[in-house]
Amino acid sequence: MKELLHILPALLALCLCVSCKDTKAKSKRIVPVGILADGDLVFRRGTGLLSHVVTSASKDGVYSHVGILKQIDNEWFVIHAVPDEPDFEGDTDRVKTDPLSLFFAEDRAVRGAIARIMDDSIAASRAAHTAWEIARKGTLFDHDYNLADTSQMYCTELVEFAYRKADICLSEGRRTQINVPAMGGTYLMPDDIAANKRLKILYSFP
Repeated sequence: MKELLHILPALLALCLCVSCKDTKAKSKRIVPVGILADGDLVFRRGTGLLSHVVTSASKDGVYSHVGILKQIDNEWFVIHAVPDEPDFEGDTDRVKTDPLSLFFAEDRAVRGAIARIMDDSIAASRAAHTAWEIARKGTLFDHDYNLADTSQMYCTELVEFAYRKADICLSEGRRTQINVPAMGGTYLMPDDIAANKRLKILYSFP
């Protein structure tokens, strides 16, 4: 029983922000980058069984992970808090800045979307800058999923926090109750954010 309790935080981390363990993209999806802007939200559903677990636990069951877009040196990056995606041996779970092509690689995403909060490009740009500063500080992944403590962050916590700094509450107070054995609780899920009616889908697949 003690061993099970020891590994549960890691399992929950994978469930809430799932992606494949492989760090190299096998192929790229063609995204119309000309339509993108700082602060756009990037959603994906992972490729593995654990992604199915988290989407099954969510009311809408569409996405398992989310990040924020920012253009850096003329290239589009996704800023996201993610576990189990090390860039090198010994890398820690943290807030990362990954190329959009890697975020949407076929070995990491079976479904994806880019969405924009409408009529507030200034707030979106501020949110992207906040997220970038958090990533540059090397902020660690929040394995405790504590929204009250922003010293560490999980994927939705990062996005929600960055937009709150720009005076926008993306989740509008929505939370998801998970009743999976030994992992029950209330969490902020990607679908809680995707349900915001001010979001307009710019691109999606499949």
